[in-house]
Amino acid sequence: MSESQPYQNPVAQLLNFDAPTNWQDTWIDYAAKFGFTKADVPELIRLCWDQDLTDSDSTNCETHAIRAVAQLEPETAIKEYVKLSIAFPDDDYLLEEVNGISRQVGGLAIAPFKNIIDDSTQHQWVRVTAANGLEEIGKSYAELRQTCIENLIDSLQNYRDINDDVITSTLVSNLTELKAVEAADLIGEVFANTEVDELLTGSWAAVQVELGLKKESDFSVKELEPKLPDYILNLREQQRQIEKAHKRQLSLTELIVPARPVAKGFGSSKSKKKNTKQDGSVN
Repeated sequence: MSESQPYQNPVAQLLNFDAPTNWQDTWIDYAAKFGFTKADVPELIRLCWDQDLTDSDSTNCETHAIRAVAQLEPETAIKEYVKLSIAFPDDDYLLEEVNGISRQVGGLAIAPFKNIIDDSTQHQWVRVTAANGLEEIGKSYAELRQTCIENLIDSLQNYRDINDDVITSTLVSNLTELKAVEAADLIGEVFANTEVDELLTGSWAAVQVELGLKKESDFSVKELEPKLPDYILNLREQQRQIEKAHKRQLSLTELIVPARPVAKGFGSSKSKKKNTKQDGSVN
């Protein structure tokens, strides 16, 4: 528990509530389970930021707290979630919450997420998370799908200035997942003019198939396969060199240490069995 100020019920209940959290979870009704009201929002937000708690491996209370705020005050929740993401860009568990937060707050997250995507001062993973948030909103709210697509297209149009293939590739993937046919020309331009991580996007041929513009039969198998990025190719080359060196070492060992002949059985010349004369004496 935080040493600065103890938590009071009902928020204090979260300190011992160790139910697992996962971005694929169906959220519980926090107000119904714990009796939270909007009056508890400030205390819940304090818990989200409490590093004495968030540094502990024994509790998921901060995750439950931000989810509770999202249910009670969505507009406050998205503001806090953005601030938390910026403050802790390496917190995988926090960034994975983007799908649930996006589904809960809907359109309230569009403008904040768009601002993060376009802010080059922000951490790469925070920008990627925001882009994924727009995709999730577009999937969850049919009436907001077009708005999310337009915002993603607007960000991708600056691909030359983004200068980050992970962010660019994420935007391509987001638009492909949203079946944004209107973005096809722009996506084709991106593939032609900048580095794309095809492990994230698929090949340009595969993207066209995914968008419904082409059929798989229009392309060769090679065209449909993603081109491996340099870092994967480098890892493969390193592995090949290690295996080559290992084989060379084995060959040298065989030259230096001759292999022992294999005994052919008890009657072979290598058998330790001694020949005994018929009179019982030993040779």
